[in-house]
Amino acid sequence: PSFDRMINVLFSCAALCLLSPTVVAAASAQQPVQLIIDTDLGFDVDDVGAISVALHAQDIGLAEIKAILHNTAFVKGIGGVDVVANYYNVSDSIIYGAYQGQWGSSSDAQNAQDRYTTMIEGRYPSEIQNYNQVMSAVDAYTKALKEADDNSLVIASIGELTNLRDILAAQPDLFEQKVKAIYYMDGGYNFGCGDSDGSGWSPWLGSTEDCDGAAQAVIAAVPHSIKQVFSLNGADVYTGSRFNDGCIASGPVKDAYQTWTNYGSRPSWDPILVAYAIWGDEALWSHANAETTTVDYYGRENYDYSKTDSNMFQIWIEDDKKSDVTKVIDDYICASPCLGETVGACSGYALNSMMNCYGSRDGQPAHGASDLESPPSSSAGVMSLAKCMELCDGTIGCEGVTVSDAGSGLVECYRKGNIDIDQCDFYYPIDTWVRK
Repeated sequence: PSFDRMINVLFSCAALCLLSPTVVAAASAQQPVQLIIDTDLGFDVDDVGAISVALHAQDIGLAEIKAILHNTAFVKGIGGVDVVANYYNVSDSIIYGAYQGQWGSSSDAQNAQDRYTTMIEGRYPSEIQNYNQVMSAVDAYTKALKEADDNSLVIASIGELTNLRDILAAQPDLFEQKVKAIYYMDGGYNFGCGDSDGSGWSPWLGSTEDCDGAAQAVIAAVPHSIKQVFSLNGADVYTGSRFNDGCIASGPVKDAYQTWTNYGSRPSWDPILVAYAIWGDEALWSHANAETTTVDYYGRENYDYSKTDSNMFQIWIEDDKKSDVTKVIDDYICASPCLGETVGACSGYALNSMMNCYGSRDGQPAHGASDLESPPSSSAGVMSLAKCMELCDGTIGCEGVTVSDAGSGLVECYRKGNIDIDQCDFYYPIDTWVRK
């Protein structure tokens, strides 16, 4: 079967069942996707969720984030990116860059984009606070491109296309040589410069100077040797509400969502787009249709499904699977960071989100596992998820770990044997990771 098909099964199992060894082996055998994220983090919170999905994928060995670029002139935007990456302990390995032009630069636009960023920068440590501390987006793109193997990079575009326009103008040959695919979260906001609809003025970010025409220029400039995938999915897939029910992650992603949504949930445009960039076009119960996209100066798109030779695709989720997609995205943004030393440090275990497995206690039957701590209800201590898994690896009879939140990205670690996930309890603030 195709890798995309195997990954579709992987997503299904991650959300709904214990992963089969065959599927896990097939997915794990693939090299991590070499990923660049181009984001407008700040105005909306789903960018934070998208970056969290990518960081989780890196934890389990399915992606390696090479660079993250910010594509509006929001001064603190790249600082918000660094806060999230630092929570996962990977900020030092990522190339950062930021746009510093006119789009989104006014004082009103700065305020509109600062819905949570100042808050998380104040609560959580990060070295980067603003765009003056990083390279220009063009320089960062150039560095990432030069360091990459040919035909290896996948770009997840989850904002306006200012940076992509600029790197294609500056380094067209290098871009074609190194980029394998671009996944776009398109539509009237990103391609149309903040829902400006050709007026020259975004109701959210004001003047569209230096943004109008960007999407048109990019789509016209990208050669057809590079796969381009367009997604409008997510408006009716709400995620983030699990943070309010005690999901295991407590950190800047949770704080950003709860602040932006006022303890509600948010459509999942950007997390879904990043998932496609990593897991493929058939992930999340989706299908891709070949077509040709053209874009006018104001970002209005036309899809020609009669022209299928442009290496362009529109991707759609099956209507009856959207609740399953919600669960998958929530599973990933709610998971504890691995905090290992290498990419894929937690790839030897499969996540079973919200499953509490424990042994017989006080004469009551076991709930899907035997306890390996002494006494049985005690923990092995507070540590990183990676260290908890290492402890299990060195314990005879350990088949997995059940973990709960201990703050600062750490977990309470409980080693388990004889795991039968179907017999475990469904319980919000607990995850069980099973050895593959």
